[in-house]
Amino acid sequence: MAVASIKTKVLSGLKWNTLSVLATRGTDFGVKLLLARLLLPEAFGLVGMAMIITSFLEVVSDMGLFNALVQRKEDEQTQLRYSSAFWFLFSLASAFVLAFFLFVSPAGAAFYNEPQLVPVLNALSLYLFFNILTIVPRVILTKELNFKALVQTTYTGTVVSSIVAVAMALTGFGVWSLVAKSIVGAGILFLSFWIRVKWRPDFRFSARTLKELSGYSTFSQLSGILYFFRNNVDYLLIGKLAGATALGAYTLAFTLSEVLRAQLYSILNKVLFPVYSTMQDDLPQIRKYYLTVMRFTAIITFPIAVFFLGLADEFINTFFGHSWAAAAAPLRILSVATMIVVISGTPAEVLKGIGKPAVSFYISLLNTGLVAVPLIYLGQKYFGLTGVAYAVCLHYTTSRLLFHHYMKKYIHITDQDILRELRKPVVASAVMLALIYLTTLLGLPELHTLLLAGTAGSAAYASFFLKDFKQATTLLKRR
Repeated sequence: MAVASIKTKVLSGLKWNTLSVLATRGTDFGVKLLLARLLLPEAFGLVGMAMIITSFLEVVSDMGLFNALVQRKEDEQTQLRYSSAFWFLFSLASAFVLAFFLFVSPAGAAFYNEPQLVPVLNALSLYLFFNILTIVPRVILTKELNFKALVQTTYTGTVVSSIVAVAMALTGFGVWSLVAKSIVGAGILFLSFWIRVKWRPDFRFSARTLKELSGYSTFSQLSGILYFFRNNVDYLLIGKLAGATALGAYTLAFTLSEVLRAQLYSILNKVLFPVYSTMQDDLPQIRKYYLTVMRFTAIITFPIAVFFLGLADEFINTFFGHSWAAAAAPLRILSVATMIVVISGTPAEVLKGIGKPAVSFYISLLNTGLVAVPLIYLGQKYFGLTGVAYAVCLHYTTSRLLFHHYMKKYIHITDQDILRELRKPVVASAVMLALIYLTTLLGLPELHTLLLAGTAGSAAYASFFLKDFKQATTLLKRR
């Protein structure tokens, strides 16, 4: 595919996935905050416990097939490959639903010592079933770089599931409002994908065809499992050691600090993995995209992180009340963790795109086993939620340093490249934080402090990037 054509696809993908964040993800985030206002931390903690188990099995069920199918070039075996993958995934999804009712749900409840988890987990097995069966349609749309269709298929599910969840919370359904949001959203997304994608599986299955993908998919899958575990070990240990209420408070802090970065990375990874796969032999182009993405994500996420770093207490107390006060301290620390992740770009997608998923796997294995698990365990045991947040900062730092080493090796990134791209976002963030700090010294009521500090800090930050925003708007309008 020509460079100009790829650029057009990338810009179109960024445009439509940005709209997805503003519409779909923005709606979802807003509804979660509303539900946090309506519900107690314990409800969020219970669903958080259940979703760790469900989401882990979702990662396992992928078997690395999504990335392997996207990375594999089109040939005469494509239809057989897709059909075989679908029937394998359908069998696996059905087996998972049965397994939940027989032993996964009771075992999960026993692990957390929360009997209420049994019916919650049984219900969420449907969420897992629907999500597994969207894998092949998502592969097809991703390989076409049809990001407009990917975005449009998610919007209805988000809106309908959000309406259902809020209505149930207002009428006293408590934790079940959060469960229903997940199931309804996944069900509608499943229907939308299969209506949108005209492909249908043949009644053929070839184990040999799937085995051909295993060389790539094995490391991709193992990397996905390790990535999931590394990014959820904090939830797992807090739920086990401290219970649902503490996990609920931590979940709110993590959601607030990570939501924008996570959604931006979700957007960019969906766009860039197939792009990196397409241009896997053109290292200068990969390096150019990598640095551009790094700068873009820093510009967008730094001001949100700085806002929470300086105003966590005021924000939590004003919008959620004092029952959520325990979320403020970890929110400040996790905001720094978000900035640490952002300054390394999207290295895992580069490694997958150039056919080296094994490198990501070994980085995750080393960082998870030697850094994340012991530090988070000790942090929770001796220092509570703040200890966990500091541990997250440290294991994010070691992970980013390792990835940066391999970016130097494989696409020849230099330290000077990184400093050049991040210099302006860092300076702008320092100015914003200074203004927020000075405003808090005025002793104003919390709401007034939020409004004044947020407005002044944001305006100062934005003034550094007026030219960048204008250029980005112009590019997106052309597509």
